[in-house]
Amino acid sequence: MTIIDIHTASRVPLAGGAWADLRPVQDIRERARRPIRAKTMQLLADAEFTSTIQGALKDGITAQSITDEDKRRIGASVSPQMMAVLEEVQDLLLVAVVRGWSFLDEDGQPVPVSTDGILDLPGPALDELKRTVAPYQSALNPNLSEPSPDPASPTGPSGG
Repeated sequence: MTIIDIHTASRVPLAGGAWADLRPVQDIRERARRPIRAKTMQLLADAEFTSTIQGALKDGITAQSITDEDKRRIGASVSPQMMAVLEEVQDLLLVAVVRGWSFLDEDGQPVPVSTDGILDLPGPALDELKRTVAPYQSALNPNLSEPSPDPASPTGPSGG
């Protein structure tokens, strides 16, 4: 697995001799960031999904280290609708982060960096690319997992 610095532009090698050019997180436009945030909020609103992900994190599973077996186990624990939303988040994240790549279609034409173009990528390279760009997810979304120290914050500690 390739480890990158999300604050600098990177060219990452992928399976099969392919490559992808990644933009620094600070260059990702709001037009790309908003749909990622909206879909992430949809995931976080689902208690079953959130519980499953929290359990996976407690088990030491991260987006960078997830195995096929982990994916099957997580997939069996959440609804197909939430798995579809998760796939949408991953696709939107790839489109936001990837500036360009070396993939060609069956006619030798460049595969566009788009949610539709992702469907034409080879599986192993796509899986590797998803793991590589996973660190961008937390940088593009607010941290909703920890309460804010501000008592007026909507994520402030409850009770009291």
